[in-house]
Amino acid sequence: MSTIGKSLTNIELPQNQAHIQSTELTTSSKNTSNDVNFPIKLIDWSVEGFTYDNEKITTPILLQEKNGPCPLIALVNTILLQFNFKILQFDQGILSTSENQYRGLKNLESLLLKNYNTSKKISLNDILSSIGDLLLIYAEEDNSLEPEIIDQLLLQLPKLHTGLDVNPNLITGDFELNLASTLFHIFGLVFKHGWVIGEETKLISDDDDNEEKDNDYKLHCIMNELKTFDKIQDYLFLEHPNQSVVLNQELIRNWLDLNCTQLTDQGLKKLDLLLESSQFIIFFRNNHFNTLFKKSSMEFYLLVTDSNFSDSKNKTNKLIWQSLNSINGENDLFFTGDFMPVLDIDQDLGGVNEEGNNAYNDHLNSDLLLTRQLQEEEDANLARSMQNHYKKKEKKHSQNIKQVENNKPQRALPNEVNTKTKTPTEINTSKKEPATEKPKKKKLFSFFSK
Repeated sequence: MSTIGKSLTNIELPQNQAHIQSTELTTSSKNTSNDVNFPIKLIDWSVEGFTYDNEKITTPILLQEKNGPCPLIALVNTILLQFNFKILQFDQGILSTSENQYRGLKNLESLLLKNYNTSKKISLNDILSSIGDLLLIYAEEDNSLEPEIIDQLLLQLPKLHTGLDVNPNLITGDFELNLASTLFHIFGLVFKHGWVIGEETKLISDDDDNEEKDNDYKLHCIMNELKTFDKIQDYLFLEHPNQSVVLNQELIRNWLDLNCTQLTDQGLKKLDLLLESSQFIIFFRNNHFNTLFKKSSMEFYLLVTDSNFSDSKNKTNKLIWQSLNSINGENDLFFTGDFMPVLDIDQDLGGVNEEGNNAYNDHLNSDLLLTRQLQEEEDANLARSMQNHYKKKEKKHSQNIKQVENNKPQRALPNEVNTKTKTPTEINTSKKEPATEKPKKKKLFSFFSK
């Protein structure tokens, strides 16, 4: 499990955080939550080497409809999949789960199974109540948590439905400590992303005039100094930047545009390095919280939670996983619960609902194509949104940029001073100018659940 760099006893979770767009669980919100329901699906799955004679594991999971609360869905699904998988271990999960935790997890699983058998759906209020009970069980066994923190977390549980704001660290693949990371940590879940720039190992020499390597070195220096996305936004929106700052801003914008899908090759490699085989985590990408399973080295799978794949009469109901092997998704495939690839729906998933075969199969293939198309459109919209924000900010400050004097004191980073001639040590010890207070500004964009 990854560690959280800040003590949970020092966390501050004010009830009126402006950047987390949600309200407390008042009487009104409780009534509203009764009108929100999640489809439930039973999935049969297995992992070779962990189940006897390929015995299936049956797990109830929540599905996501349009604009569904994916933080809550990812939390519930990851908890249950991890719980069912631990039961298969030699100790049946006893060593890694206390008696109270085991009972609480079984209650959550039983709740979903009961609702699946009656209506195949469950209300938001029932899910939040069950998660609240489970949170209290886990919190009682964590001595680092103060009662005030638990009270605030319980009040803010509805934000798992309305949206969570996260601040990714683009160097480590972790997140700044906040509501999301704290909740996942308490439940013993790892929370990661793959939007990572990676480490720069090839430093340019004094006699190397290669502009591309020089810019690459500068970019890595800047990003390693800023680290989190919030600080990167602040840097991009600095008032009256000098020419050095403008150049660095352009380098950062180019990198963000190039990696607008919030996943990099370096990020996948870091995930592989940090995660163990057969490990479930909560994975963040493209403003979505997902359940990710690392099966083996560089073999990642995302749980399919689209409600379009829930119809038991539909062959797509057997699509349980989607591989995460490439940045743009072109090499990703759907898989069955046994992690068998589905290259052709008719051939690999034959024998289901043979009536009206031709027309029905055309409909299935259309569903898959539509799902892939919607994901690609979402990626493109995110990229355009980022670019539009950049252009608006550039236009707003263009006149100030042209008029600024090069020798005017700036809130520049230490690594912005003559990186060609100074060593990294000299760069880091350069004197900073005092930061000037500037008016509050709107963030480039926030990460809210879909």
